[in-house]
Amino acid sequence: MKRLSIIFFISILSFSGCKKFLDVIPDNIATIDNAFTMRQEAIKYLVTCYSYLPYNSSLSSNPALLAGDEFWMERPYATSEAPWQIALGFMSATNIYMDGWSSYYAALRDCNIFLENIHKVVDMPQSEKDMWIAEVKFLKAYYHYFLLQLYGPI
Repeated sequence: MKRLSIIFFISILSFSGCKKFLDVIPDNIATIDNAFTMRQEAIKYLVTCYSYLPYNSSLSSNPALLAGDEFWMERPYATSEAPWQIALGFMSATNIYMDGWSSYYAALRDCNIFLENIHKVVDMPQSEKDMWIAEVKFLKAYYHYFLLQLYGPI
């Protein structure tokens, strides 16, 4: 009986904990506010907006290279078989073969975050902020264009 009560007491102690101890946010975690404190950090976020641009020379990310009948390979294909099926007419709205198209939504989100927070940067001139805002607005339009190509009216 004594042994059972000791095990019960130890289990109660092990399951109880301090919630405040677990809710601590580490100091070295980057936040959106940190990304827009200085110009050097803001330019990293601008590069993030550019990082979603497609690789137009890649066979797996440019449907124009694979959709025509003038470009064929014999089996076994050097790349995955999926892009080659576009020319055969097997691609539909529910069966999309191109990888990376869903990342354009993440690109739009990052561009919107940039536009909402660029005014917080204090160590850069307003003319440079205006130039970066124009670049990101163009990138948003460009990513919308790619989504329009794939899904139609979005």
